[in-house]
Amino acid sequence: MKGSGDPGNGPPTATRPRTAIGAGPVGVAGILILGLLLAGASLLALYSLWRFWPAAPSAAGISPATARFSYFGWHLSLPGYQQFFVIAAIAGALGGLLHSLRSLSSYVGERYLFRSWLLYYALLPVVGAILATLVYVLLRAGLLPGETASSQPNPYGIAAIAGLVGLFSGQAAEKLEAVFDLIFTKTGDVFESVRSLPEIALPAITGLDPGQGGPGTPVTISGNDLASVTGVMFGGADAASFTINSSRQVTAVVPAGAVTGAITLRAGQHEVTSEREFTVTA
Repeated sequence: MKGSGDPGNGPPTATRPRTAIGAGPVGVAGILILGLLLAGASLLALYSLWRFWPAAPSAAGISPATARFSYFGWHLSLPGYQQFFVIAAIAGALGGLLHSLRSLSSYVGERYLFRSWLLYYALLPVVGAILATLVYVLLRAGLLPGETASSQPNPYGIAAIAGLVGLFSGQAAEKLEAVFDLIFTKTGDVFESVRSLPEIALPAITGLDPGQGGPGTPVTISGNDLASVTGVMFGGADAASFTINSSRQVTAVVPAGAVTGAITLRAGQHEVTSEREFTVTA
């Protein structure tokens, strides 16, 4: 979506009255300083993303509860959920910086860079980080299938979405507005939760592999319409983590408190159980 207010979309064509603030062009020294600052900030954000990248889960699919990081001599420990917040914010800022670099190179090439855009370039990474964090919170709140507080996030997916949100912050803000309009519809003075949203298809379980195992064992659950799964339980105990591989396959890790019994899949407010029991071994 292109608009006259975004410097990455070419010279503005709007005929609104303009003030004299920032009307002067940016000189050669200003362009060099701004370019170096944006490039340096981009490299710093990229380095930060590498340094704070979450540790890979163990062979059993369980991630460490906390991880230690060293950042320019600063040592700190972060629990898993905070690591993903940091990743989302850094990736969002990196996307905003990429937008700034593309826009700056375009405007310098067109010889149309004015001082009024300098604050825009300075704030764009901050806007990207905030929007990316907000989108991550919405994802973890369960607005997309498979993303719940009990599921194990995919750091690559989180970083990719956050980076795109920062790169296309204008479109992301519009999408967030559309999500709000979809979730809350105003009738008179009353906001109601949408009941008109299409009902999700209930999952169906057709197979378990393996059919037995102890805590920490990854179990592949086969079936239909599994993309709508928002939770997995082993004998009433929530899975240590689960991942939706496709609409026909989910991998869940047996929790410490599991007992022998049917596996239950949650899809929103609905639950379905397997006909075959899963045997929990010592």
